Amino acid sequence: MSYKIFLFILIPFVLIACFIPERRIYFSWDKPKDIESECNYNFILSTNMSTIQTERGYLLNIDKEIYYKVGGKKAYNIEDYTYVMNEMISFMSNNRNAILIVEGHADEISKEKLDLNMRLSLQRASVIRDVILSFGVYHERVKIYPYSYFAPKYTTNTFQNRRVDFVALKCENQLSNYNYYYSNYYINYYINNTNFLK
Repeated sequence: MSYKIFLFILIPFVLIACFIPERRIYFSWDKPKDIESECNYNFILSTNMSTIQTERGYLLNIDKEIYYKVGGKKAYNIEDYTYVMNEMISFMSNNRNAILIVEGHADEISKEKLDLNMRLSLQRASVIRDVILSFGVYHERVKIYPYSYFAPKYTTNTFQNRRVDFVALKCENQLSNYNYYYSNYYINYYINNTNFLK
């Protein structure tokens, strides 16, 4: 008799907990992800890396950079390239929620050829992304954005503007902010330079 009373009490509870959406109780394996907590952590960085917070995300600052020859899609400073790539792969391994933005850049040589420089920027970033993915990083965690010659970093030694930069986001939820920044940056630069491009 007592087990009937137990079942009489238990069955309505199970129905309410599992099948009525308004009253559903989430079990630990079914609980919605807390987006805020996913984004609220400190990056694990190597001793050779630091971050600079910018409006587009956290610029990963390393003591070496990757550079390219005119028209080149692959880095020419191989030793520095290997060093930087090891740092990036280690960063992605140590920060499992992080999204990595690879920004491809060109310099102002042949800047009237906007399409060419944009393609070069995209190809440079693509090669870097493919190498990172080959180490088992999930493809959704690495994004690429071409900047052409729109974002020079150096006014002297301008060949160093043929480079890639790395920006880290703490979680995928922050990607929309980067996309907003990128679209505005590109549009504003293009409009400001329409006279030159004609």
